[in-house]
Amino acid sequence: MKLFITFLGLLIVCLSLLCFSSDIDRYAKLQMHMKALAEDCAAGSMLFTNAEEYAAGRIVINEDDAARYVDFLLSRASGSYELLREGRLEAEIRLFDERKGYEGSDVFGIEKECPSCVITINWEGPDIFRLPFFELRTASRTAVYEWAD
Repeated sequence: MKLFITFLGLLIVCLSLLCFSSDIDRYAKLQMHMKALAEDCAAGSMLFTNAEEYAAGRIVINEDDAARYVDFLLSRASGSYELLREGRLEAEIRLFDERKGYEGSDVFGIEKECPSCVITINWEGPDIFRLPFFELRTASRTAVYEWAD
């Protein structure tokens, strides 16, 4: 009987470790997808410059076009990966350019005064971990893109 109880205990521990390992892998893939999505959103939103300002030698980013582009990428990404499809994605956009100024850009590691975009993507969805003593329902990634000289 002692052997059976020991075997049962080891079996439960090993199954829990396998389940946790699988869940950590799902979380790592979610983070990888969110990182790529945040970088794509940040780099792509910097392409929407105001043509009149650019002709005058100033780089000013069109906020409305950048926000529509980010929404488009978020809607496409929601169908690309299972956890993204099950949850809700939201993005927060911060633009620093010659019209809006550069105040607060040093918080994100932007040292020079150059046009840049900071995208923070938040995911909220079902619990990633199947074990009852771990719970994670949110994830967040931030990407910065600088338009350097």
